[in-house]
Amino acid sequence: MRILLVDDDAATRESLAEYLTLLGQAVTPCPDADSALRLCQNHDFDMVLSDIQMPGKTGIELVREIKRLSGPRLPDVVLYTGHADLELAIGALRAGAYDYLTKPINLDELKAILQRVAEHQSLLSENDRLTRKFDEVVAEATNDYRAELARLRELLEKQAGLDNIGIFSDAMWRVVSHAKRYHEDRDLPVLIQGETGVGKEIVAKIIHYGTDASSLPFVAINCAALPPSLFESELFGYEPGAFTGGASRGARGKIDLAKGGTLFLDEIGEIPVELQAKLLRVIEGRTYYRVGGLQSIKTDVRIIAATNINLGERIEQGLFRKDLYYRLRVGSILVPPLRERPDDIVPLAQSFLVTFAKKRGKGFAEISPEVARELLAHPWPGNVRELKNTLEWISVMYDGTALRPEHLRGALDDREEVTIPTPSAAPPLRQGRKKYRPTEAEIDAALTASGGNKTQAAAQLGISIRMLYYRLAARTNNESETQ
Repeated sequence: MRILLVDDDAATRESLAEYLTLLGQAVTPCPDADSALRLCQNHDFDMVLSDIQMPGKTGIELVREIKRLSGPRLPDVVLYTGHADLELAIGALRAGAYDYLTKPINLDELKAILQRVAEHQSLLSENDRLTRKFDEVVAEATNDYRAELARLRELLEKQAGLDNIGIFSDAMWRVVSHAKRYHEDRDLPVLIQGETGVGKEIVAKIIHYGTDASSLPFVAINCAALPPSLFESELFGYEPGAFTGGASRGARGKIDLAKGGTLFLDEIGEIPVELQAKLLRVIEGRTYYRVGGLQSIKTDVRIIAATNINLGERIEQGLFRKDLYYRLRVGSILVPPLRERPDDIVPLAQSFLVTFAKKRGKGFAEISPEVARELLAHPWPGNVRELKNTLEWISVMYDGTALRPEHLRGALDDREEVTIPTPSAAPPLRQGRKKYRPTEAEIDAALTASGGNKTQAAAQLGISIRMLYYRLAARTNNESETQ
């Protein structure tokens, strides 16, 4: 061990130093406490062996000063004195001394103390080593955990479609800022309004996932794609035997699947009026009944709705409940169309171009200034969805390093479009026929062109939304009877 020997009596100091050296210890003699403190500050010792009674600072004061020193590991201090005073011994131990000896020093007793100090210092060294090792292991595990968390978050964002979102305009930054605020309060229903193709579902996912990529379920329903006869069972589920043709064990509804997470109701304006009161009960009371069920079921689900139609007009037409509308729009976001945020157009086009080119092994890497001007001049009635589809079509049909005007004109002018019959283009009505009755093929074409939006399809066909629902329900019943 490395021992600092402190004694003002030279003869005692020399004899003890000689004995300790014979025992194989590395001894540093010192005549007073002040010198000992300076040595302790600049060197590492395992043990300090000191007399108590010395000129200047006493051995007890030396113990106190050593205990105030900073360092990873302090030496054990053993004091000795020529006075067999119990109070003095207690004072030394209270000051922090490891042990206490009386003169004349019993060499066997000193040898035993040396052994105990060596063991104690060895334990302290091992503890320091294990602590450092523990810190290293914890740091390594923490880094691994963070890396894995980042990987899982990236995977979740990719699966959710949030990995390649471009936000370049102030208008969209405001939309995202509101979405992140709504993310913090799951009790708040949110209504997202905007034209077709502006990215309402992406905004809904930002509200749900936030910045930490929540792993809670996100369940989406396109309300325009479900006939009224199936909507209630799809949303709430049904009990065994609720209706003919249902599963024998019943089925869970989308609300049940979204428990603890978010239920996203896209095209909320298409929900049948008779079911809107039940949806309102879910939002306000957090309870619902399965079709054919008698037991009220509690739910913890957040409702986010989206629409591309004017719900105020639907309310005036008696097709949407006013109380549901005001309950949904507690949290409200209006996503502006792409033509009103030109700062997004070219950067989004660049992002889509590079992504699709990489996917298909094409060389597109930039957009020429001429194309940028044409992109800004185009009205983009289909908004971001139209822009994205246009760039994907270009990546299929063309290749190059830069997007040229001929590529864009080919995308905007040469692609075939579906023509939907309008009432004015319909065949002449027979005498006595009061209303135009579209064919099944015309209905299918209108639904395809509107992306499943029944309100738009009905307007294109020149019939009421109720007539369209009637025709779809009749078709479903006929198909069931045929089977």
